[in-house]
Amino acid sequence: MTRHFSYVWLLPLLERPYESVAADLPGALAGLWIEPPPGEPLCLRQLLLTALGSGSEYWEHCAVAWLEAGFPLDRELCESLLHQVSQKMFSQPIRHRLTTLGKRLLRQDDQAPTHDSNPRH
Repeated sequence: MTRHFSYVWLLPLLERPYESVAADLPGALAGLWIEPPPGEPLCLRQLLLTALGSGSEYWEHCAVAWLEAGFPLDRELCESLLHQVSQKMFSQPIRHRLTTLGKRLLRQDDQAPTHDSNPRH
């Protein structure tokens, strides 16, 4: 029987600045007295998704603070969060912050130059 690692135990990492956790994940874990599961790397994206799906406005707020601090927000994650915002899965203040982040990323993606391998003149 294999054990499934729960990211709930790692939610307190979100109370620390994203930059410091990303720069020294082993040190941040040691500060919480948590050992990572053997043979399975931890995924900060999964931690963020766990917080956003927790139903706790506190952890959702902490996750959004990480996004605002520079946590990598790709198009897939952005579209998923905007869908959850449209379904009113978060409190209004969280929805507003996520909408701002999501729209900013989508606008940047839309304005990014495309590299056409066959340019037309």
